[in-house]
Amino acid sequence: MADLLKMDPARIARLRDPARLKQIDPATILGHVQPLADGPIIDVGAGVGFVSLPFARLLPRRDIIACDIQAGMIELLTEDGAAEGLANLKPKLMPGPAELPLTDASAAMLVMLQVHHELDDAMSLLRECRRVLQPGAPLVIVDWIAGDIPGMASGGRRVAAEEIRRQVAESGFRDVTDHPVYTVHSMTVGIA
Repeated sequence: MADLLKMDPARIARLRDPARLKQIDPATILGHVQPLADGPIIDVGAGVGFVSLPFARLLPRRDIIACDIQAGMIELLTEDGAAEGLANLKPKLMPGPAELPLTDASAAMLVMLQVHHELDDAMSLLRECRRVLQPGAPLVIVDWIAGDIPGMASGGRRVAAEEIRRQVAESGFRDVTDHPVYTVHSMTVGIA
């Protein structure tokens, strides 16, 4: 069983809540952005696997590498993937907040869902994402829209889509665009 030391069980329950799918279904990403033909899909800040578990189910012949900085989250993902028989789910602990345990130009797509607003040094992680993506592979950032969201508690850190686009472009990505597919989240895509 995963070591939940320093992990709030209430937060884990919120992250696993199926009601989140009403706001942000990860399958929508694959309906709008396609990974390159070969190579793994990377989920950075994977947490409890809100993106990586459905991707592993939807794409059983493709490796889904779920990266997180918290060892407890990696343990939970490893247990959940094994319980579902998802041999293509490959949880990996990040050695640091801007360090991915992957080789250069190896990934076919990289997704960060509700991670960007938590970053203290977004540019370092974005450059690291650029390093691991194959040329032509998409980076997908899905995060809360900036400002107050009707029907939700205000507060928390938010990063405007314009700022995310600027940071992605300055990190070396091209063709940076927004995809208005969610109501309370932005989706920014850049090509490596």
